[in-house]
Amino acid sequence: MENYSLWVSPPILFVVFISIGGLMLGVGKLISAEGTENPAKFIHYSCGEDLDTPPLELNYHAFFRLALLFGILHIVALAISTMPVKMDMKILSVIYMLGAAVSILILLERDVNE
Repeated sequence: MENYSLWVSPPILFVVFISIGGLMLGVGKLISAEGTENPAKFIHYSCGEDLDTPPLELNYHAFFRLALLFGILHIVALAISTMPVKMDMKILSVIYMLGAAVSILILLERDVNE
């Protein structure tokens, strides 16, 4: 068994580094200058122009379709890459890719109402 020190165990190092970070944060707050609150602090910056932005209608359908697309592609890549090389039924991977292709085509089909 190797010479194991308690100081290099992950829980102890976690506590040590969190303590050091908290100490640095406290010292930084003590020596930093006190600022004043400004109402424009949280306004978006647009190159100094006053822009009238229309209200946004958030729609996450495109994001979820893209996320599902990547999910399907990653599952196909994982399934095909873990198949044994000397497998007799190599057609199984082709069938799996065709099934994924049909799933992706259905996923990418746009609704008429959008």
